[in-house]
Amino acid sequence: MTAVVRQDERQSRYCEVECAACGAVVRAAKFSVQHTSVQWDAAAVARCAEFERRTALGEQTPLIERCASMRESIEAAALSGRLPVAPPWLTGP
Repeated sequence: MTAVVRQDERQSRYCEVECAACGAVVRAAKFSVQHTSVQWDAAAVARCAEFERRTALGEQTPLIERCASMRESIEAAALSGRLPVAPPWLTGP
């Protein structure tokens, strides 16, 4: 019997969002008002002004939960329609 492999559709829901404060770019998906998924890469972490400030104070980057400026940029993208808000079962690839 041959196994059926389905393509991972989750990645198609992610959009690039640029931080209005520092220009860092992340990939984000918004599945509801409360549920936001954010993917940071090394370039975004290195460019993030809040992460830079907090690591200078001794915090470790993996333990920093979020950047307030990026959160505001993601919310603005969702409100303007640049970042769709839809649960995974309502969106397709």
